Amino acid sequence: MPPQIGEVLDRLGCLRHPCDLDLLLFFSRHPRAFLVSERLAQYVGYDLPQVAQSLETLIAAGLLQRSPDSTHPARLYLLTPGSTLGEWLSSLLRFVATREGRAAVIHALKVRQSPAPPAGQSSASAGRREPEPVASVRGVPWRLEVLYA
Repeated sequence: MPPQIGEVLDRLGCLRHPCDLDLLLFFSRHPRAFLVSERLAQYVGYDLPQVAQSLETLIAAGLLQRSPDSTHPARLYLLTPGSTLGEWLSSLLRFVATREGRAAVIHALKVRQSPAPPAGQSSASAGRREPEPVASVRGVPWRLEVLYA
């Protein structure tokens, strides 16, 4: 994993699962969305419990706001670009706007999810699968541009 991706993920501190990233991408393209959770899960391609968990992660991090509970099942979601993480988020979103950039960040998230094998054991001998290889990521601009306000 290129160190710049790791640094941006560290600075954001809230992205743990590929669904978190895909929801951020969705809301960056639709900063004001009025949806039921089931439709949102269909749009981003994850199961409903994972989408619910990722939504809570983004809301807790201050990156997303959700309308209060109402009698209507649809909720209004608002991307919060003015958060203190704004410059890091902007850099990440520019990078993952390409297929290769998104694949590289998802790979980095999966690597971070995998626990390290005990000393002296490889992940294969510890009974875990190796992380799946990312489709060709050659030509990916590994340098993330971080703008400071």
